[in-house]
Amino acid sequence: MVVITGELDITSRPELAERLSAVLRAKPRRLVLEMSGTSFMDCGSARLIASVARFLPDGRRVIIRRPSAVVRRVLGLTGLDADCQIEG
Repeated sequence: MVVITGELDITSRPELAERLSAVLRAKPRRLVLEMSGTSFMDCGSARLIASVARFLPDGRRVIIRRPSAVVRRVLGLTGLDADCQIEG
């Protein structure tokens, strides 16, 4: 599980990409992102999160646990919610 807090935008996206890459190098069977403390997310960060599913086994989707209202809204507006499993 990766806990993501604060704002996800063009300035924080490289750090997010680095963190996700480090997790994916361990070849996890699933990836859970706890995002209840994420106060802002831009479309580029949403695309990054949805895109990492291609590195998971057996066509699994990224699990987004307890997304904030902002995260849920961006995922819905971009249609990327279909690429993720939303919990809570």
